[in-house]
Amino acid sequence: MKSSINYVRFSLFHRFCHFLIIISFFGLVLTGMPLAFRGYAWARWLYELFGGYPTAGFIHRICALITFFAAFIHFLYLFICISVQKRKGFFWGPNSLLIQPRDLFDIVADLKWFLGIGKRPNFDQWIYWEKFEYLSLMWGTLVMAVTGLILWFPVQFTKIIPVSVATIVDLPSIALIIHRYEAILAAGFIFTIHFFHTHLLPEKMPVDEAIFTGKITEAEFRHERLNQFKRLESQQQLENYKVAPPSLFVSFLTRLFAVPILITGLIMVGFMFSALIVWAI
Repeated sequence: MKSSINYVRFSLFHRFCHFLIIISFFGLVLTGMPLAFRGYAWARWLYELFGGYPTAGFIHRICALITFFAAFIHFLYLFICISVQKRKGFFWGPNSLLIQPRDLFDIVADLKWFLGIGKRPNFDQWIYWEKFEYLSLMWGTLVMAVTGLILWFPVQFTKIIPVSVATIVDLPSIALIIHRYEAILAAGFIFTIHFFHTHLLPEKMPVDEAIFTGKITEAEFRHERLNQFKRLESQQQLENYKVAPPSLFVSFLTRLFAVPILITGLIMVGFMFSALIVWAI
């Protein structure tokens, strides 16, 4: 039975952005990977499922626009918080998502704990691997956006570069290679590392509901982010984070939405890895 005391983990805005990323990312993967792995039966089946190449391409571009929108409102949010509201802590401190010296010590401590030669480290609001995932998302989105736009508008981009360079460099072909392998890397990472850290831990399966409900129990708070819990407690701010637990209906809807997505991601990464093994052989 879940605890009657819950705490805010994610705001409504953050959950909305994550929802947009889920929809757009899975749409991009399901319509893009069959092209990267064309020739395999599962890739042909996926394209047939989406109505063929033209329809899949249209869906792919719509999902790309959703990604652009999610990135835009995220950076707009950061601009408002930093420049307009003058909030502190975005670039340094326990609330920052940027890598800091403390994270290096946490990595070492976590490795020691993993190897059984040290205690489990206590973390603050953001764990080091969450920071890596966030920064990887920023970098990956930039790379995929630039290369994707080049593939979307090859003639316009080719006109931008000097003629002397255009005669030597096949810009669309280079963009295609980068776009393809960055996509494979991103999908492989999300469907393995991210899924494991977030949803596939024994205490979280079948899904970590926090990013969907925005709430965590007190036991989860203490276990996963004890330093943040103690910090808020010492600052007498802990009460401000207390909320009612999500209803059973909300939890049911969360699992109804998230579990099929998790299964789809695991199936996709299985297809991808099997194809990569064949390529290697």
